[in-house]
Amino acid sequence: MKDTVKYFDKLTFALLLLLALVGILLVYSAGHSSGETHYLKQIAWLAVSLLAFVAVFSLKTEFIFRKAFVIYLALLAVLVLQLALGGTIARTKSWFRLWGIGFQFSEFVKVPLAVYLAKLLAHIDQFDGRAYLKMIVAIFVPVALIVLQPDMGISFILCGFIPLAMLLKKARPTLVLITVLLAVAAGVIGWHSLLKPYQKERIVSFMDPAQYKDSTGYHIIQSRIAIGSGGLAGKGYLKGSQSRYQFLPARHTDFIVSVIGEEFGFLGVSMLFFAFFLVFYRHLRFKHQNDEEFYFVYLFNGLVLFQFLVNVSMAIGLFPVLGISLPFVSYGGSSLLSLFIGEAVIFRIKVNTYLT
Repeated sequence: MKDTVKYFDKLTFALLLLLALVGILLVYSAGHSSGETHYLKQIAWLAVSLLAFVAVFSLKTEFIFRKAFVIYLALLAVLVLQLALGGTIARTKSWFRLWGIGFQFSEFVKVPLAVYLAKLLAHIDQFDGRAYLKMIVAIFVPVALIVLQPDMGISFILCGFIPLAMLLKKARPTLVLITVLLAVAAGVIGWHSLLKPYQKERIVSFMDPAQYKDSTGYHIIQSRIAIGSGGLAGKGYLKGSQSRYQFLPARHTDFIVSVIGEEFGFLGVSMLFFAFFLVFYRHLRFKHQNDEEFYFVYLFNGLVLFQFLVNVSMAIGLFPVLGISLPFVSYGGSSLLSLFIGEAVIFRIKVNTYLT
């Protein structure tokens, strides 16, 4: 136990905790003028997330990877039950209520899918057509179940595992071309068969938000105003007019970066980006004991980085608004809990490199 504490990556954990605490302060700022209490729920979720972190960190990584497929199948079963019995919030059937608490179980797919893919990729010597098909099926099944909810945000983020896995396995150009063609085909089918009118409008409006200023373009316009008005150092904490007067929609979730930009300016956003950079840098610079650990660390961090980039791009109008939160910072208990569970596995892996 003493050695575990000694080799525990305290600086990186402090950075993650700092991001979560800053997120709580920003969630409070985003809703204090309207009497919202999301920040209290986020505090409770952070406490639960830290307990879950300790519980998962105490597990041996060999056990986690050995049970990867079982956990993966269990969460697929939960996604099926969610479609059948889940509650509808914000037009998606993504929620279960247990003991009066809402859980978005699609968020929890990230960790077991990353673990299962890591185990799969570690046992693939040659990334041929058969291995590629296994990977695609493993990702497609949960994505399809989440699309049926429909939750395009999380399903899109999970698709990020595909290029990450192909990059790590140095896939042949032929497989890259096949992936691009499949993506185009999925996009065409989705556009004509799956997407609702409001979802199509979200995708189109980011290219010309002024044309949709009274509907989906309104989010992007107000977000740009908030970020731009912050200038170099911002207006100050709790003094952002876009948040205070509720001009900015989804300010505690999708557009939390806009709150940072308005209240703390370019310097505040830069400090946030630097904190994320340090986390990724420290997670990716150590030596791994085996291939399973290597693939998990890179897959999970790659997915978090992908989600980070998409959220920031949404806030500045370079990407359609898909309901994707900023990792560790945005309001969302299920997201925070799943991220800390994934981080617990990484921290356990890092400690193992010193204990064996």
